[in-house]
Amino acid sequence: MSLFDIFKKKPTEKKLDETPEPEPQAPKTWRNTSDANEFFEGYQAAIAALESEGKSASAETLRADKTQLQLDFVDRFEVETQRQITKITDIDERTDAIIKAIATVRAYNADMPIQVRTRLAQAKRNLIGETK
Repeated sequence: MSLFDIFKKKPTEKKLDETPEPEPQAPKTWRNTSDANEFFEGYQAAIAALESEGKSASAETLRADKTQLQLDFVDRFEVETQRQITKITDIDERTDAIIKAIATVRAYNADMPIQVRTRLAQAKRNLIGETK
């Protein structure tokens, strides 16, 4: 066992059922929503508000955490979309609902790094794969 083995990141597998759900009493904000418009517009508004208040360090912290915040959003989005499509019985309607939901997030492709777009593609594959 080498010294580097201690610091290696252990691979973890996430399951959709293990994703923590926000408390029902918690108010919906851009940080805990599964709505693409609310998340991306709220993120930009939060940065603008911090900069207008002169808190440039906090705004830079948000920018630095952008990828992780977006990955967390995609996880919440996938769970919520799965919850919504379980009510649809027709496979074609279910697939159309998934594609429409993914399209609402893809509208913000320009704001997403490649890791987030890759994770979104995986979420789409997972959701459509469950319909077959």
